[in-house]
Amino acid sequence: MSPPRLRLEKCTNLEEGLWRVDEPQAHHLKRVLRVVPGQELEGLLGGERFRLRLEPLGGALGARVVSALPGKGKLPRIILLASLLKGGDFELLLRGATETGVSTILPIEAARSVQRISPDEKAKKMSRWVRVLEEATRQCGAATIPSITLPVPLEKALETELPSSRLAGILQEGTVPLATVPPAAEVAIAIGPEGDWDEREKETLRSAGFTGVSLGPLVLKAFTAAIVACSYLVLAWEGQCHGKTQG
Repeated sequence: MSPPRLRLEKCTNLEEGLWRVDEPQAHHLKRVLRVVPGQELEGLLGGERFRLRLEPLGGALGARVVSALPGKGKLPRIILLASLLKGGDFELLLRGATETGVSTILPIEAARSVQRISPDEKAKKMSRWVRVLEEATRQCGAATIPSITLPVPLEKALETELPSSRLAGILQEGTVPLATVPPAAEVAIAIGPEGDWDEREKETLRSAGFTGVSLGPLVLKAFTAAIVACSYLVLAWEGQCHGKTQG
């Protein structure tokens, strides 16, 4: 069974190795997970992992570092360009992509994106998305929280410095199976909205050096496609590192 986890970025460092747990996480530990002082859990902070022991701290909850924990292996650096999606689908994408080990998420205002966010709403959305990412790292044990940017049109996102390995999920003939793409230590993957990128966006991606890839014989929901693509990129890289791939 996985241990409870705590993001130390949200806590207050009182002294070397002692943290005051912030109220929201303390409430979740005590009221939801039923964790009590004396119990050990895992701490996550800026790419590092620690074994912690909870202890009472006045009227608050303290967490003391017992020891450092080893890393879980080096992941590839994956930049996900993800179209905004309707309803809760975009948050499902954020959670799933975090669980695969994605590094950066660039939300895209695609031509066919159903969700439209006004300038006044963007700050509120960003705050919500960051919380979703933080929660997902506590669930999966990712030591580092993926970075996320404000939503922008595709052309603006492509001004970002991206790895030379660039892939785009596209629903049309002439794409190559993602499984035939050699693993890479750094890769950008673009996943469009339901109904795919429009023709102008597809041409924009090709002009920016993106190779169109397919994600299997069936049509996937957009958030599923993002999770499948990122999962494959991580697993293929892991296999190559262990000498088990043919890429």
